[in-house]
Amino acid sequence: MSRERLTTILGLLALPLVSACNASYPFQPSNPVPTALQIHYQLPMGPALVGQSFGFNAYVVNSDGGIQDVTTTATWVSSNTNVIRLTATPSGFTAIAPGLADVSATYRGITNALSLTVTEADRQFPILVINLVNPGIGPPTAPRVVGQTSYLSAGMRITATQSQNVTTQTIWSSSDARVVTVSIEGQFANLRAIGPGTAVITATFNGMTAMYGLSIQP
Repeated sequence: MSRERLTTILGLLALPLVSACNASYPFQPSNPVPTALQIHYQLPMGPALVGQSFGFNAYVVNSDGGIQDVTTTATWVSSNTNVIRLTATPSGFTAIAPGLADVSATYRGITNALSLTVTEADRQFPILVINLVNPGIGPPTAPRVVGQTSYLSAGMRITATQSQNVTTQTIWSSSDARVVTVSIEGQFANLRAIGPGTAVITATFNGMTAMYGLSIQP
């Protein structure tokens, strides 16, 4: 066999190998991209009182299911700086005056917001208030991680010093049952952490409403 013919045959045999090496591997890993943004309360809270300071954390949910803390790199804004104002970097806010305002965070084009109410300390009565309680011994603590539970009570405050327990007559609801569920258990409202995220618990009694926001950590 001539050298030229042998060279041609070897070249034809090599073509499939070269093509295979240059082909795109069908399962090449790709960099995850942000798909959703969560805003978390640093501490559970109801309506903010004038002068009260509070903070938030921001978490991005990526396309691979991972969750990343982006609190320091997100852009934080209040929709009404006459009511709530950014006063500490990166995400510390202060209630300035009674009213409503949204606190929003933006990260790589994704925005999410929480609606907050600011009230005066000397509110008119009667009002409905939500209290974190511990039926056992020790100070009450709100659930922070999946699986934890705690208890709430509802009180109708008649004067600054008089209050009536209306927990079992109150209608309770959660803004996101994938995060926190609430149900009457005995004389208390039972909170159960289901998944990471933020939820607002709403209590309604006799036309009055109270809210309690909390976040479950990833």
